[in-house]
Amino acid sequence: MGVSTSAESSPAYWLDHLFVDADGVPTLVEVKRASDTRIRREVVGQMLDYAANAARYWPGALLQRSFEETCVADGRSLEEAYGELLGDRSPDEFWSIVEERLAAGQMRLLFVADRIPLELRAIVEFLNRQMRQTDVYAVELTQYRGDGDLRVLVPRIHGEVATAAKSPSGRRTTQRTTRDDMDAVIQARLAPEPRRIATALLDGPVGPQRQL
Repeated sequence: MGVSTSAESSPAYWLDHLFVDADGVPTLVEVKRASDTRIRREVVGQMLDYAANAARYWPGALLQRSFEETCVADGRSLEEAYGELLGDRSPDEFWSIVEERLAAGQMRLLFVADRIPLELRAIVEFLNRQMRQTDVYAVELTQYRGDGDLRVLVPRIHGEVATAAKSPSGRRTTQRTTRDDMDAVIQARLAPEPRRIATALLDGPVGPQRQL
């Protein structure tokens, strides 16, 4: 997602990924490898730069257009995509909420890497304690391989403790996904063999694993 530094300029930076949830809360994601030295501190300034300018220069209409273009590129119908987001709201109402969230600093900042260094973890936890409206997380994705072609990505999230310690006033409520919810999605969307594998992963260990 392009990030401009003024209302008239073209994008000066590019955010790796941008997501939005049904509450209209944007999630900004930067992905780095642990071998990239920028992951220790430089990526934090980079992310804050993105967040500050996004709050100013991402109007709801721009985000709506980007979302709909992504759906078209992915071959996904807008009716299906919006069905998961809108509830009883219109698209215009939803993107106005997203714009208001951004302007208020209500967003999530995610740093994703194969290994999160201690320096970045400390900064994430500090920012999370200090920033009232913005949640900051570092997601460490470890890869494991089982028998055959089986590969499992196991996320470890840093920053949740600091988030829980924030004052509850003005905080959004979040809904946890239950096992029944996951089983329903697996049954509805997956073919038999992926369904069997997904269920086995949820039920417990899948045999010998090794870290890559």
